[in-house]
Amino acid sequence: LFDMIRKESGTDWQEMYKVFNMGHRMEIYCNEKDAASLIAIASSFNVEAKIIGRCESSEVKKLTIINEEGTFTY
Repeated sequence: LFDMIRKESGTDWQEMYKVFNMGHRMEIYCNEKDAASLIAIASSFNVEAKIIGRCESSEVKKLTIINEEGTFTY
């Protein structure tokens, strides 16, 4: 769906990630040690869950997305 929107609108991937959630229904930020338990709980309700990234402390406000389409920094 997002690829079709991007192609038809001529929007670049950087803007797509800025405007859309790119298919994520919900994100939960937690300690790494708790992730497996949360995934198991989601699975018990037939909800697919997975680790999609990590947060790191920074001196500046910055978000970097790295994937097969490139590296996008906001």
